[in-house]
Amino acid sequence: MVLSLLEEQEYKRYIEAFDFSKYVRDKTFLITGSGGMTGQAMIKWILYLNSKFQTNAKIFASTRNPKHIPDYIDGSENLVMCEFGKEEETIGDEKVDYIIHAASPTERDFFLKYPVETYKVIVDGTAHMLELCEKKKASFILLSSVEVYGAYNSKEAIDEKKVGAVDSLNIRSGYPLGKKGAEFLTYSYCKEYGCNAKIVRISAIQGLYQPYNELRIYNEITRCIMENKNLIMKSDGKSKKSIIYTLDAVSGIFKTLFEGEKGEVYNLTNPDTFLTVNEFAEKIFEKFNDKVHIEFDIGSESETGYLPHLEILQDTEKILKLGWKPITDLYRIYEIDLKRWNFSWGEK
Repeated sequence: MVLSLLEEQEYKRYIEAFDFSKYVRDKTFLITGSGGMTGQAMIKWILYLNSKFQTNAKIFASTRNPKHIPDYIDGSENLVMCEFGKEEETIGDEKVDYIIHAASPTERDFFLKYPVETYKVIVDGTAHMLELCEKKKASFILLSSVEVYGAYNSKEAIDEKKVGAVDSLNIRSGYPLGKKGAEFLTYSYCKEYGCNAKIVRISAIQGLYQPYNELRIYNEITRCIMENKNLIMKSDGKSKKSIIYTLDAVSGIFKTLFEGEKGEVYNLTNPDTFLTVNEFAEKIFEKFNDKVHIEFDIGSESETGYLPHLEILQDTEKILKLGWKPITDLYRIYEIDLKRWNFSWGEK
């Protein structure tokens, strides 16, 4: 496997903090969404364990374009590419120990342009993976989203039992409604068929692997720093939420998969990053490029596709009890990305 020096340093840091080698050794994984940020980070973590500790794990990496071999693969890995939706054709009779279902649309523009496809890809894809889970008697984890809480505004942290409303007549709701449907299927397969299934509700993930031109606001902040341009806000920036570093998310996913309770759901975020978008951007600009500021160009919600004002702080007490905690703070997330793009900044 080919890793950059920065990646090597990051995986070494995380593997020293979280030892999953005993769970990985001689096991077979099916990971969907293998081309996404989280998918490739999970694959690299497992392959890193293989290379450093001879854990001999095998990965079936599910993607929509299995003929495209990722550039980090050098041919020595115990990894097989397979087509999303046709995994069984590749897996055949082989045993699968763990299924990690990460495949999902993630971009707001896609949600708005293709609401039907957004919903169906999430729900139908989850149903397909759960059928395979039941057939293979594998352990399963669904990567869900904080968006399932809908319009749940609260000054206090919300635990996994809270339920918020999602507007079914808002075209942008295909994603959270799809995730709600996926959660229902996962829980139902656990109760009806006895599947060893778990769910993680993850906040926005940032750092190490998102493409430079990725459209989310957290990545736009990085571009503004590097290109020395102001951040143009299409909303008022008062929604308040938290994010999580990619490898913190992966460590939490693995912790839940390997040590979480069957049929349970776990919030996964870094509560220390809980800020309004405006506060978030101002802190990062002050640290890395204080010549950059925020400008506002606000349209209607229907024009922008942004969800209504939200203030959602996920209560992470449940996953903390498993022995997990995030180890990368807000500033370090951006330090890592700026180093990745070879950007230098003056220490403040």
